[in-house]
Amino acid sequence: MMELRRRVAYRSDFWINFFGQTFFSLIIAYYLWSSIFKTTGKTEMNGFTMQSMIFYYLVAPLVFRIQQGLGIGFISRDIYEGSLNKYLLYPVEFFKFKLSTYLATSFFFATQLFVILGVYQIFFYDENIFQFHLLNIIFFLLALLGSTLIYFYLSVIFESLAFWYDNVWSVGVVLRFATSFLGGALIPLTFFPIGVQSLLNMTPFPYLIHFPVAVLTKGLPATELLSSFGIMIFWICIFYAVAKLVWNKGSYSYSGVGI
Repeated sequence: MMELRRRVAYRSDFWINFFGQTFFSLIIAYYLWSSIFKTTGKTEMNGFTMQSMIFYYLVAPLVFRIQQGLGIGFISRDIYEGSLNKYLLYPVEFFKFKLSTYLATSFFFATQLFVILGVYQIFFYDENIFQFHLLNIIFFLLALLGSTLIYFYLSVIFESLAFWYDNVWSVGVVLRFATSFLGGALIPLTFFPIGVQSLLNMTPFPYLIHFPVAVLTKGLPATELLSSFGIMIFWICIFYAVAKLVWNKGSYSYSGVGI
């Protein structure tokens, strides 16, 4: 609750930045893909029409923003500054505290996405692109939660490197770019070569952005939903175990004095 209160303290700034970023990203996507469709002379490419492509670029960046939560440095700053000490005194486990604030921030940014979906439902609704069904929304929320947990624990692993290295900011930037590119925020994964798609499906990246958007827009069959959620749970467990291992080893190196 404290994190949510902090986030809504400057509501005007929040909504101005939100609509400004959304508007400009859509303008760029529109002119880029309209040129591509016009040049190729096609009305559909890799399962996307021009209208569905614009909707994709409306949703995918917001999904990516939701799973980023607190952003780069949400653990490494505490290690560098020595402020990790206060968390060691809290009655709540560090991981649970950080996860709760991370999810609160993600929930706050999720309101952006649902405002967009509400506006789209009222003014631009097209059942061939997006169907506002309760079951779709429930599966979409579960996919969002799973992708956020994957990204959280993956970030914890890299952020915990601050126990041994003086600067891990660049590692966080690399992770963000890799997630954006390999997860489908920059370009839909269906435009990747088939062989590359097969390799990516063995990694957690498609389940961070591509899968949640596909759940929302395509209404995936039950078998694909179950297998994808199973893979998400697998990666959550793997990254959780590795994050705990790295954290436990790194905490022995923590001096508590900061830099």
